[in-house]
Amino acid sequence: MKKEEFKLSDRKRLLLLNTVESYIENALPITSEKAQVNYFSSLSSATLRNELNALEEMGFLKQLHTSGGRVPTTKAYRYFVNSIIEENDFELSAIDKIENKFTKRSSFLIEVLDELAKKINKLIEYPTFVQLKGFKELVIEAINVIPLITGEALLLLQTNAGIINNTIKLKNDISEKNLKDASKFLTINLKNKTVTEIIENYDYYNNLFRAQIKYFEELFLSITQILKNFAEYGTSRVRKGNPTKILNELEYKDIGSAKKFLQVLENEDKLKDIIQNIDDSTDSDIVFSIGDENQNEEINDYSIIKANYSLANGIVASVGVVGPERMDYVKIASVLKYINDEIKAGENSE
Repeated sequence: MKKEEFKLSDRKRLLLLNTVESYIENALPITSEKAQVNYFSSLSSATLRNELNALEEMGFLKQLHTSGGRVPTTKAYRYFVNSIIEENDFELSAIDKIENKFTKRSSFLIEVLDELAKKINKLIEYPTFVQLKGFKELVIEAINVIPLITGEALLLLQTNAGIINNTIKLKNDISEKNLKDASKFLTINLKNKTVTEIIENYDYYNNLFRAQIKYFEELFLSITQILKNFAEYGTSRVRKGNPTKILNELEYKDIGSAKKFLQVLENEDKLKDIIQNIDDSTDSDIVFSIGDENQNEEINDYSIIKANYSLANGIVASVGVVGPERMDYVKIASVLKYINDEIKAGENSE
């Protein structure tokens, strides 16, 4: 929307922000009488009624019923969110709750992902999608292949941003000594190479390892497949929170609305696509896509909050939160901003 559409008088602005905040908190429509009691005791009910009428005509409020109070529209939520960002109006109480809960990052990138998803979802309680991406330019520092009693091996790829770990199947004739030799040989030849360099020069390295011992080539095949998957798709987690708690929200008292939201939660691939397709090419650390702003009609009753965090050496954690349009934007934005600040502080202290 054009910026000039959001220009309001101080009184209209205050009335609108209080209306949105109140509706987020208690889901009760605003009336001129409530506005007078709660916010503007010095103004008459008639004056406030005129202001509410004006906000409705401007598209910020709507009436669900002819004789009822008014509720915020997508445009109102957008105005509210913009005011949070512009005024840096984050909720200190929400930040207090997460003090000391953000632990030092693990050296294992998958554990970083799991921990981040767990922490954010616990604090926010809405469905949360977390993805690590930016693996293409990671530099390999060491490779270690450790046999397991299951007939598999644990593959550890030490990079300049942390360890990528995965399990691979082994052939019965590969001994522990074979794996130590392979680890050393793979490290010598792939050390200081980026993931992109290894993938682009696949034929060269494949022929190199094939000329040595057959299982060197087989391990290299496993490594390149893992690196390709990480480079192309990243790795992700979806945490759905507590559906029962979410369904207690007013929006989901209607069985049709509840069913629709559960269907969104159940289809993890769709949930990932929805969050990934949110345009985050802005200067803001946190991006909001609210209600009707969503291009996908299936989710124009919901809002999505997305943040990208730079973890280390090109690795980016992309976090998306999905909830009703009447979600607690201040709390969620506060949590996401706090985590971003903690990550930056951790990097500066290293």
